[in-house]
Amino acid sequence: SVSAGIPDFRTPGTGLYDNLHKYNLPDPTAVFDINFFRENPAPFYLLARELFPGQYLPTPTHFFLRLLHDKGVLRRVYSQNIDSLE
Repeated sequence: SVSAGIPDFRTPGTGLYDNLHKYNLPDPTAVFDINFFRENPAPFYLLARELFPGQYLPTPTHFFLRLLHDKGVLRRVYSQNIDSLE
């Protein structure tokens, strides 16, 4: 995901949590806190729009995995990604 331009969560300077100042959150994780969301859902929706599927293009690795799938040789893929680029 990072190679596609999607920020990770914790890298100092470039991570998602380090770049949420514009939302005036009490702390960076508040954007994903249900209690904060109930009081102020706007930051979550603004961030979701930024990260919405379709904003980023698949990487060469994604295309390679797709090629393996299309050729019928890919049995399974284990990933922690939630980038929706598959």
